[in-house]
Amino acid sequence: MIYILPTDTCYWIACPIHELKSYNSIYKIKKRTLDKPLAILVPDFKWLEENTELTIEQIEFLKNYEKPFTILTNCNSLKMWINYIDEENNEFINRDIYKSFAFRVANNSIQKRLLKENWPLFLTSANISNKPEIYHKNEIKEEFAYYLEKWTIQFVWENMWNPNKNKPSDIFKFLEYSLEIDYLRKN
Repeated sequence: MIYILPTDTCYWIACPIHELKSYNSIYKIKKRTLDKPLAILVPDFKWLEENTELTIEQIEFLKNYEKPFTILTNCNSLKMWINYIDEENNEFINRDIYKSFAFRVANNSIQKRLLKENWPLFLTSANISNKPEIYHKNEIKEEFAYYLEKWTIQFVWENMWNPNKNKPSDIFKFLEYSLEIDYLRKN
């Protein structure tokens, strides 16, 4: 299943990492080029500690980071997974672009609920590529009406929840095991 859900920045489109067909469909729905990898939503910082190459000091730094962020790092289990081919010969259509992985940490009850059922999730902003990010549920219903009506996408939201219309997340990686940062995008 493909989901659209609110975040601390804009709405995202996501799917469980084990659903190869949904992953490939996100690229088609968004008209996204295959050279752009998707980020991965994880439940908490403990997941990062147990599954990535980040140090305890780096994770503590992230816990205190004041803005939305996406952290690039390695994850051996996901490197193995990205090369998976299922029994129907489905595979990740662009697995060669993943040299490292971009992680977001869940920050609201909707994300945490979805992650309990499906985690981790591949995700990206819920907009057609090269169009502005979407911040209001009515825009989601307009832009993705066809997919919502066909139940190809499930829109997961709560009446009181709308994204904050924050700037996009800072995207960065740490230089080796230090706290020195290399920004790919800083807002």
